[in-house]
Amino acid sequence: MAAWSALALSATMVPAGAASLLNAAEQQQLATWLGEGPVAFTNIYTKANGDTSAAFHHAADGKGRTIAVMQATNEKGQTWLIGGYNPQSWASSGGYHITTEQAQRTGFLFNLTTSEIHRQTPKTYALDTVGSYQTLNAANVGPTFGLGNDLYVPADLTHGGYSLLYSYADPNRYNFNTSVLDGSTFVRPNITFGAMEIYTISAVPEPASGALWLGGLGLLALLARRTRSV
Repeated sequence: MAAWSALALSATMVPAGAASLLNAAEQQQLATWLGEGPVAFTNIYTKANGDTSAAFHHAADGKGRTIAVMQATNEKGQTWLIGGYNPQSWASSGGYHITTEQAQRTGFLFNLTTSEIHRQTPKTYALDTVGSYQTLNAANVGPTFGLGNDLYVPADLTHGGYSLLYSYADPNRYNFNTSVLDGSTFVRPNITFGAMEIYTISAVPEPASGALWLGGLGLLALLARRTRSV
């Protein structure tokens, strides 16, 4: 287990794009939550002054699964580093991406400042459809998750955001209608988003696989030399 942890940390530290919001420890935490072993994060979008949802969609639509990371400040001036994992591609239309079955509910929201994760609400008899609303695909919103919304990023990517857990709530904790920022009960849109980045995710081959591949090439070269000698 220790060997895997060291390998994962090394992999997530590989420079991939302008990773200004995520330090090595935060990349490691996201890799652990993904649970896939070593992964690399490639920055495909960094919010610039004046950007709107159009800039986000231009960069992220159709790019496969992504991690969205953003600085979120409440009306008290407190700031957290939050975001979400979208297992599907973003799109500018189509409405909610519905995940009917439990096996499809692999999205999650996170708060890196408090090291908390909020996975999609599991499918049960009483909550059959609650967790099915994975993401919202619409031209006039940024990276938005869940119904209600669990994490809402407005068209200007800055003002009037909010977090209202529903599709990513934990029924055992009964944290419905609370914020991923500080767990407070939702009252009104009160989040201002600052820096924002979107990353694609790719697996990093384990060193053992690379060694086998190089060994195979060496064997082929040796056989070729012997063939020429004969």
